[in-house]
Amino acid sequence: MNRREWLKCMSALAVGAVAGPSLLAVFDAHAASQKPGAAPRFFSPQQTSTIAAVADIIIPHTDTPGALDAGVPAFIDSMFKDVYTKAEQQRYLTALAAFDKAGGKPFLQLDEAQRKAWVTKLHGDAIAGPMKVALTPAADFVMMTKKLTMLGFFMSQPGSTQVLQYVAVPGGFKADIPLTEAGNGRAWAVETELRI
Repeated sequence: MNRREWLKCMSALAVGAVAGPSLLAVFDAHAASQKPGAAPRFFSPQQTSTIAAVADIIIPHTDTPGALDAGVPAFIDSMFKDVYTKAEQQRYLTALAAFDKAGGKPFLQLDEAQRKAWVTKLHGDAIAGPMKVALTPAADFVMMTKKLTMLGFFMSQPGSTQVLQYVAVPGGFKADIPLTEAGNGRAWAVETELRI
């Protein structure tokens, strides 16, 4: 083994040692989100209701399951309880408070159309600005919630099997087949990196 190969192996071990506990905590958070009726452990019931309403706007129930069907609010609660640092928890709580106040009245008191318009406006503001400009706390809340909603949803059983294509043990290679035999155009359930 030459020096370069040794350095590659050592860096892979170091990354694994650092990332391993975090990855296990994400899996634990996902498992906790699948227990129906579990009380929130980090957020208050009102904060949980606000997060659930935003997650439902991000991935609503249509002809496929939505964020609420996949237990995303419980997943987000577990992530903040078990995975995120105190600084990240405080950032999210501050952003959540700003989001709830910025619409003129509490988010849960808005009707469905007003809620969707408010989330859409903040999301549009967040993606329209240059990447180097800091987001307003309310827009930051929407983007953090979007990232966690997508992560929780696509890690869930409904998200990975009913929305994405999923084959537990893929079969043999089939070249040049019609699209209808290749999953009807759905994306495959694979590891992805979410970027905001």
